[in-house]
Amino acid sequence: MNQASSNTKSYFDLHTSGMGYLQRVRMVPVRGGRRAESFLACTVAALVGPAKDSTLRYFDVKVSGADAKTLVQRYVGVDDPKQRPLIRFRIGDLWGDPYIRPSGERKGEPAGSLKGRLLKVELIDPAELAQIEQHELITRGIGYLNRPKDVSPKNGDPFLACSIGALAGPVDEPEYRYIDTIVATTDAQHLVRRCVEAVEAQRKVLIAFRLNDMKTDPYLRTKGERAGEADLSLKSNLIHIGLIKVDGKQVYPAAAQAPASEDAVPIEGTGQSSVSDDAPTAESAPSEMEEQVQSDEPAMATSF
Repeated sequence: MNQASSNTKSYFDLHTSGMGYLQRVRMVPVRGGRRAESFLACTVAALVGPAKDSTLRYFDVKVSGADAKTLVQRYVGVDDPKQRPLIRFRIGDLWGDPYIRPSGERKGEPAGSLKGRLLKVELIDPAELAQIEQHELITRGIGYLNRPKDVSPKNGDPFLACSIGALAGPVDEPEYRYIDTIVATTDAQHLVRRCVEAVEAQRKVLIAFRLNDMKTDPYLRTKGERAGEADLSLKSNLIHIGLIKVDGKQVYPAAAQAPASEDAVPIEGTGQSSVSDDAPTAESAPSEMEEQVQSDEPAMATSF
């Protein structure tokens, strides 16, 4: 594992970026301790899908970036829908928070919210919306590839699926975000299929990935001590793979090729794109995808 030689603590990046609206900006009190403290939080309503028929995907986030705090602070207490600013954003350390709906027509049903840290934000002129045909919600990171398989739903077209154990948090003690994905592009499908044999042999297959359209899939646990509790899976579409390592050895792209800068996910504070090669193979969340979906790739540098 390569780490920064300085005292700056290094982190695995798991970043989600897109365009949307800033709302519910507030100061959240922190309970406990002698001093009353609070932190700045907000909701980001991200635009997803065709511009003419887009939907909103909500993220409840703590505002962490210094510049982001300066901008977001202006909107504390301002929640008039007509005054909600249009923003371009980057969220880090994405995670899902399951709960059971406490009231309303869907009382008692499982639900889930997306959470993270708002790292960067900038205001956008609403006129820019007219230039956009498709809103994308892109998540980039590094993680372990698991369970590649062909799925043939009863209703719908067959598709290739896999699970990713995305690395997040401090390099010396990372956490995993388990994400079930539909492999949505021809290039990504080709690369995932090349990895099947290595995964089935329980080798560690590490990838730098790009996902689109992150969402939650909440459910109620039916077995074990936690039966009846709410839980969720993170789901998305795998659209690009920029790097593959098998048992620590890079097999894609070839040594002579350098991965695109956006796919060689840096470790915060270091500028490096090194990753942990001794982390355990990630296991997927219990629920599985049942339905939905959606240039040939150069050959691997080595066979595996």
